[in-house]
Amino acid sequence: MKKPIIIAALIFTISCSLLAGTLASYTITLDKVASGSVVGKEFIFTADGTDIFQQNVKIAPKDLVVWQFSVRNYDDLLITETDLYYNLAFEVTASTDKQAIEPLIITIKDANGKKIDSVTGTGLINVYNSFLLSPTGQKNDYTVEIYWPSNDEIDINYAGNNFSTAINVSATASQVPFDINNGDDNEDEPRQTDTSVLYEAGAPWIDDENGINKHQFRITITNTSDTTIHNWNISMIYPGQVYQHWQSVLVSSDLNTGSYTFRHPDNYNQSIAPGESITFGGLAVGKGEDPITSVMINGFETTVRYQYGISFN
Repeated sequence: MKKPIIIAALIFTISCSLLAGTLASYTITLDKVASGSVVGKEFIFTADGTDIFQQNVKIAPKDLVVWQFSVRNYDDLLITETDLYYNLAFEVTASTDKQAIEPLIITIKDANGKKIDSVTGTGLINVYNSFLLSPTGQKNDYTVEIYWPSNDEIDINYAGNNFSTAINVSATASQVPFDINNGDDNEDEPRQTDTSVLYEAGAPWIDDENGINKHQFRITITNTSDTTIHNWNISMIYPGQVYQHWQSVLVSSDLNTGSYTFRHPDNYNQSIAPGESITFGGLAVGKGEDPITSVMINGFETTVRYQYGISFN
């Protein structure tokens, strides 16, 4: 209440001076209205376990070599203070001055042992993932498997010191999602985050306490790609104010624009395997007659279907 009273007093004083025919100049000095500083947010991306990527490991038909490592967004007590998106690039090539062992199958798996991608002989595997802003540190584990399937007709052709395969892993982190279309707008390759979304809204009811419409909603995300989606998150413009939700974590919301971002729970449903779906829901103000818009999964656009008047009983 202090600010309106001060403003009113200034207007009254100026009016009286003008009516009295006097010429007055008003100067107001506000001492130390505000002070502060700007500090860059912590941005931490580091790896554990890379020392087990051994050099000059010998392998023979039917052998399986396993390497494990992890990446994380914290260092001791310091945790990244922004969303962190990262890319792991697994480059499989022939060693310098050698020929590659062509039968080798190199497979990348997630912490649950699910296959992310693989190459035979040589090639490049890109893994995209993210750590969304959280008060607790996060870590993702990966396994690299190198397997030589036996084939008596060709195995002997790759014996000896003239054949050697090198596996190099590089990691890049960014505060914004990566563009994984390889810069080719004409290339219509499936992306790791290819998905579809079903938004369902129940019939509205009137809250007896305040007389406003409310409704229940349910959102189902389906992985339509052939690779696992890790640490899913969904952003959208919601046609109503969400005031309760379950089976998800609210990352951010803006009541002025209606934008919301949800992510996976901390201890379950963090990944969506190919062909599988996850569902979360909540309650919102409004009739629920309009669909959600500007929907993106892990930073990429997705297709959306909408059904109204659903019974959730």
